[in-house]
Amino acid sequence: MVIRFFTIILLFAAVCCFANKDLAFADSCYKARALRANGDKADKKNADAMIAAYKRAQKDSSVAEKATEGYVKSLYFSFRFVPFEKSKRKVKLDTLKTISENAYNRYPKNKEIAHIYAASVSMWGAEKNPLAAVKDGVAAKVRDVATATKNYQVLGRAHQLLPYIPIILSWPDKELAEKYLIMAMQQDPADIYNYFFMAELRFDQKKYDEAQKIIDKGLARGVRTDYFLEDRRGRWHLKELQKKLNAKLGKK
Repeated sequence: MVIRFFTIILLFAAVCCFANKDLAFADSCYKARALRANGDKADKKNADAMIAAYKRAQKDSSVAEKATEGYVKSLYFSFRFVPFEKSKRKVKLDTLKTISENAYNRYPKNKEIAHIYAASVSMWGAEKNPLAAVKDGVAAKVRDVATATKNYQVLGRAHQLLPYIPIILSWPDKELAEKYLIMAMQQDPADIYNYFFMAELRFDQKKYDEAQKIIDKGLARGVRTDYFLEDRRGRWHLKELQKKLNAKLGKK
């Protein structure tokens, strides 16, 4: 009886290992997402491989949520860092929004999926014309998801970028953009994008001295090993904003 019990345990472990091999492979690809990068552009082969592996792993119910989280994260990463023709941006953004929405509806308590869904809807809404964004309820979706997960970066960015229609729409609110972006910086001071978003807001507000100080603080932070591409892209954005600031102030 004892031998039979341990045999069953070993067989179960073997099945689990076999079932999780795609997830393990995809996770290794995601961890190595900065390898073979060209500047801040990711290697397309590695990105395609991890997307395909996460998609296969979703078929295993024992790892379905983890695989779905990885699948959505890999699609979001690919959209941001893998080169593609600009003409395909709308289609890719539509796909990312749809897939992340489906994943969020299935796993609403998963913070990683919620973050990507809120970010995707925010980007999608920013590219739509204001009336289309209102009709689809973009602001409400971003607000509800990001508020529930205390995702202050997405909340602040959405208030900053989403279209505002007087009388018809009371959200976004530019004052709230400032409030939430400050909270985002306090929440995660290591994220270089928090500095970029805050500096861009100050630039839009014509508070150029403050924008410069925030840019300097962001560039003073090192590039994190685990977020190599993300931080390199964030630093690039800060440097591009620095150029705009110098042009505005007549500096070389």
